[in-house]
This record gives sequence, C-alpha cells and structure tokens, in this order.
Amino acid sequence: MTPLAAALLATALLLAPAARAGEHCALVAGLNRVLTDSTAYAPVPCPEIGFSALEGAAGLRSQAGAYFPETGRIELAPDLDLTTAYGQSFLLHEMVHAAQFAEGADARAPCPAALEAEAYRVQADFLHRSGLTREALLTRMLGDQLGTCGAGPDY
Repeated sequence: MTPLAAALLATALLLAPAARAGEHCALVAGLNRVLTDSTAYAPVPCPEIGFSALEGAAGLRSQAGAYFPETGRIELAPDLDLTTAYGQSFLLHEMVHAAQFAEGADARAPCPAALEAEAYRVQADFLHRSGLTREALLTRMLGDQLGTCGAGPDY
C-alpha cells in the first residue's frame, strides 16, 4: 500500500461511523460460540466495529469487511445488516481473522491466503447452518479461489 493510500484509508476509518462501544457485544458473544465450535481458537474480545465503504486501498474496495490487526478494529460495509445471518456471516469472517492474529496463526500460515480459506470456510458453514445454502455454496467457492497458496489474490 502506498503512503498516500494508507493515509486515505486511515482518514476514512477515522471519519467512518463506529458502533457505540459495546453495541454489538451480545452479537459478538453469540458468534464467538460459532467461532469456538468451528475452530480451535479462543473467543475474541468484543472489537470496535465501524461501517465504511473500505475505499482507501485497491485490495479493500471489493470487500464487505476487513480486520485491522494493528488496532483490533473491524470495518464492515455500510449496507451490511447485522440483524440477518448473511450480515452476521461477514462479522464472523472478520472475527476469525481476529482470532487468527491473536493466536499467531498469521505467522504460522503457509501464506496469507490460507487465513482467508479458513475464514471463508467458517463463514460458509455458518451460512449453511442458517439455511442460506446458496450463499454458503458461493462463499465456499470464493474461499476455494481466494484461499489457495501460490499467486496472490487479484481482487
């Protein structure tokens, strides 16, 4: 990321509306049960959650969410509805990344894409259990494509 792109992203995140402290902690607690049932990770603390268009860097523009390990903050697209299983699946995906970084999985992974593969798998399983089988299938397919070690993702 260029210094200008990083500065633009930092500015956008500072200006992005953040959820009030604790506003989503009950939801995070429920999703933590899914996370611990689906992985070997410990639950993650309730993060600060913001909602922004993620337009500061080319790699983020196509995403519905992002986890920032430096701050522990999760950013989600402003149109995600966290009252639905579909919206919650994206928060869960980012919580998987928070758990991965908290336990050092990022340092042990064969490549960054392996972290994505795991997060997409957990997200797809959650969607499937929620009755969203089509969305689960598409998420699993996306994870298979983006979660392959080798050439970097071109999203």
